[in-house]
Amino acid sequence: MKRDEIIKRLETLKAIYHQERCYNFDGGIDSIINKLQASSTQAGKAWEEAAATYRALAGTKCGFSDVYVDAGSAAERVAANIELDEIRQLLWDTFKRI
Repeated sequence: MKRDEIIKRLETLKAIYHQERCYNFDGGIDSIINKLQASSTQAGKAWEEAAATYRALAGTKCGFSDVYVDAGSAAERVAANIELDEIRQLLWDTFKRI
């Protein structure tokens, strides 16, 4: 996945969390985005640091995976949570390879 697509997914993740009034991960997400934007290639120290930050946020107790969409009808929640899980899994798969 290209850098711009990863950043877009991170921004979408942040927006979904904000809809749920979850701002706990803003600093970590912003840090990852900044590291990716500062690097012109998909390798090197900046990418390794971004991946390590994502894995730390996603893999810890009370991390990314503990936030779910709770607004809307049951069907809307299911659809939104499927999208949320897909974004998190795509990012996890991307960053676990770095």
